[in-house]
Amino acid sequence: MPPIPQGARIQKRPLTRRQLPASSKTPIIYVSSSSPFMSVVKRTKKFLDKALRGNVPAAKNVSLYARVEALKRASGSETGRRTVVSVMGTGKAIEKTLSVASWFEQRGDCVVEIRTRTIGTVDDVVADDAGADDAFGDDGDSRLRKLNCLEVAISLK
Repeated sequence: MPPIPQGARIQKRPLTRRQLPASSKTPIIYVSSSSPFMSVVKRTKKFLDKALRGNVPAAKNVSLYARVEALKRASGSETGRRTVVSVMGTGKAIEKTLSVASWFEQRGDCVVEIRTRTIGTVDDVVADDAGADDAFGDDGDSRLRKLNCLEVAISLK
């Protein structure tokens, strides 16, 4: 990367996040350094419980026999086992993401996989004064910055 011109500064953009449809089998939870630990744990448990329930009817007017049969069908199929919840953290949030992985590993009923990744993000080089504005035009310049990322995949056994 070329050096930053005199009188210019780097303005960081927010990280780009993947948008998945609501019906996706792999929900993603992004962790920041200010995210409360138990909040991330509860959100992950909620996704796992939702996957475990699967296609069980929740209607009030369904008979008890129909509910029991639906539970048998849901437990016989692999609905809860195919859902994997991804918890992702970058920078200072890697420590908190690793703590979440450790918490679920100690439970014993979850399978935890830890992967490292590199994510690219775009930063803008912004001119502070008119002298630096001549160096790279009116709209400024942008740079690609690489970040370390920890991805924890959690699924039920």
